[in-house]
Amino acid sequence: MSDEDDAENRLRDVLRDPRWSLPAWRDPEQRIRRAARRQRLRVTGMAAGAAVAVVAVAIPVSIGASGHGSGPAGHRPAATVYVGYTVLRRARSHEPLRIAGAIVPISTGTNRAAQPIPIRGEVGDIAITPDGKTAYVTSGNIQPGAVIPISTATNTPGRSISISDGAGLVAITPDGKTAYVGGSDKIVPISTATNTPGRPIRIHSGPDSIAFTPDSKTAYVLGRSAKSGIIPIHTVTNTLGKPIRVCRGPGLDFASWSAITPDGKTLYVGCDDNTLTPISTATNTPGRPIRVSGGTFTIAFTPDGKTAYVGGRGTVTPISTATNTAGKPIRVGLSVVEVVAMTPDGKTLYVTNYEGRPVDTIVPISTATNTAGTPIRVGSPADALAITPDGKILYAASSTATRNTVTPISTATNRAGKPIFTSRGHFVFGERIAITP
Repeated sequence: MSDEDDAENRLRDVLRDPRWSLPAWRDPEQRIRRAARRQRLRVTGMAAGAAVAVVAVAIPVSIGASGHGSGPAGHRPAATVYVGYTVLRRARSHEPLRIAGAIVPISTGTNRAAQPIPIRGEVGDIAITPDGKTAYVTSGNIQPGAVIPISTATNTPGRSISISDGAGLVAITPDGKTAYVGGSDKIVPISTATNTPGRPIRIHSGPDSIAFTPDSKTAYVLGRSAKSGIIPIHTVTNTLGKPIRVCRGPGLDFASWSAITPDGKTLYVGCDDNTLTPISTATNTPGRPIRVSGGTFTIAFTPDGKTAYVGGRGTVTPISTATNTAGKPIRVGLSVVEVVAMTPDGKTLYVTNYEGRPVDTIVPISTATNTAGTPIRVGSPADALAITPDGKILYAASSTATRNTVTPISTATNRAGKPIFTSRGHFVFGERIAITP
């Protein structure tokens, strides 16, 4: 057995551990595949609530005025893309393989990668404050865990913030005052002003995702257990509200993601039984589930919040948020739509997949006509997408077994540029991507 095989087997044992802070899928093999490649959902719609740039589950591109200057848009510094990756590599040729993480800053002005910022252990998640000054990176889905604040002005990491039993996801309130970090059975609030953790908020079976209302007053946490439902947290007091039960289908009652509309009025939850459940954030009451024929794997909202696009098996289904009715599914030629990103003007939705066939294409969808355009080939599966605040460039983080790259794509022409090399090594866990506003 090779060292690589032995390392993967050890990794499988770790991922089967119940303390692992990614979703506890019923099928261990499915759990391993999802954990090894999954980015926490950071779709565009969730970014408005989570104040991060990815997509997700993404996991979501942050839009808004730059925090790096107050001048006209044309004079603001170029945005920076932060790409997180985890690989198995040896420090020296005779040593065993070890997990090593890093964050690579890429200037959108030059498309050049700067010196990698080492992260001890694996990279769990990345979230950037709304003013763009600090990127928070979690490390330690395998205990112990930590959160590392990185100054985006200098790309230097600050002092690690310890999270005792693992740190997986991180999300920042829209007002930028608090970062919420998900551990194995809790959420830890961290003041972004002082980088000090507050009292942990215990969550049954642990958090899988966090979405915020635009006023930052409520966080909605998706628990990893079906019985947990959606848990509201009052962010002023950091106290739990009454869980909201959704996804009640027999044997298929698992909620896979949640996202809030840009106006904050409705929380949508995707269920394993091919339904989408709207929840009123004013009353925390679920509405009638919306049947989506292709399934519900991910979501993105138009900036005006009028339409939700739900990715499924081979299709993207537009949903009217005013009537909660599904439109005609858009066939995109992918086996499953797992990663999405919406341009800031809402005119184009980009979708891709990292499992099944094909896995090397990104499909643009016109939201004016709800038709799929010509696929864009990027050479290898894209784990994450992010779009610059001006909407001109789409960045796709891609990986092979031993090489990771980020490909810039012009949204005006939908042509891929030269891939930007980020790392070598035996790739694990899935890449993360975030972009400064």
